[in-house]
Amino acid sequence: MNLVVLALKNMRFRWMTQVLTLLLFTLAISLLWVMHEVRVQSQNKLSKNLADIDLVIGAKGSPLQIILSSVYHIDAPTGNISYAEAKRWMKHPMVSKSLPLAYGDFYRSYKILGTDTSIISWYDASLAEGQPWMKLGEVVLGSGVQGLQVGDVFSGQHGDAEAESGHGDYLVVGILEPTGTVLDQLVLCGLETVWNVHEHSENGISAPVPELVEGPDEHFDKLSERGTSNPEPITPNPSPDREITALLLRYKNPMAAIQLPRMINESSSLQAAAPAIEINRLSFMLNAGSDTLKLVAYALLLLAAFSMLVQVWMGLSQRKVEFALLRSLGYSGGKLLRLLLWELGALVLMAFALGEGLARWFLFQFSSELGYGQAYSFEVGHWSSFDVLLLALPLALVLIAALVNARRIYQISISDLLQNP
Repeated sequence: MNLVVLALKNMRFRWMTQVLTLLLFTLAISLLWVMHEVRVQSQNKLSKNLADIDLVIGAKGSPLQIILSSVYHIDAPTGNISYAEAKRWMKHPMVSKSLPLAYGDFYRSYKILGTDTSIISWYDASLAEGQPWMKLGEVVLGSGVQGLQVGDVFSGQHGDAEAESGHGDYLVVGILEPTGTVLDQLVLCGLETVWNVHEHSENGISAPVPELVEGPDEHFDKLSERGTSNPEPITPNPSPDREITALLLRYKNPMAAIQLPRMINESSSLQAAAPAIEINRLSFMLNAGSDTLKLVAYALLLLAAFSMLVQVWMGLSQRKVEFALLRSLGYSGGKLLRLLLWELGALVLMAFALGEGLARWFLFQFSSELGYGQAYSFEVGHWSSFDVLLLALPLALVLIAALVNARRIYQISISDLLQNP
């Protein structure tokens, strides 16, 4: 009989003695894979979404909260800041580029973000269709925003994604290509659109928005039935009392990293936060927890190896008659050792398949529960050298367990077992 077939039959016959070892290997592999992928993919996504932002200016509060809300868009902002005061730092000689941000409302679970069109180049994005916003009420959708297309008019939801719609009207004029960044989950418009919507809403008036009609030259000729006046072009000089949520900066030279944050924090009512520092701090805290879980996983792996070693050692005592019969049928000691290797190897392969499957299923469910969209979702189909290591390590333990018992297999005496079964 083929050794592989015989090994599988032996495993099926003795499945109860192998369940514990299989379970321990499966849990260890699952935990190690999840910890590794969460760490690696999280760091990659945090770096990709940083978009070379050197400094974020926001309202006084937690620096980490400022970074999470303004760079990664996964937290509430610490408050608003004066646009006039922010412009002072936008024109600072140590600043090469600046990007103002103003949180608007929501469309379903997607944030409406007021900014300027340069945000598209900050994330190396491009338009898949349509054009950038040019007038009040016009928006450009990230590629991950579902349910809308160019030409659609929709109402915002004030406050959060659970609020009722009807807070300002918007016209979709463009859709971005996928970038794999937070930009995919945002609805972008001009700062003036955000200000206009909230100023009209405070006065009990719905902000008018143009309606897209047929013909490339007639996009802004027809008014929306929801509005009563022509759409206004975006004004370059807003009222000095208007506010924004945050300001993103890029340094002109390395000296700015030392001087600019201190100047802002000491000489203004604003707060400056460096994304690199805050994300490193966050990564350190997360890695501390993941390192503990990895130690638990390696402990499970060692426990599985010990369980397998004990199982083989005790199993050989119980299988002496079986092995003696196989020896009488012409099986050499080497062939019996290979049979044992096939049995243990098949057990590890089953544990690897179950462990990886369980880990990928868990990561998929966890990613969906986060609800932050594709920019922060985990790739469950990702394969790397770590997967090879997760298979090679248990197989090495199998080889050790077999070699430890090799001498006992070769010492099996057919005549002794027949006389003293």
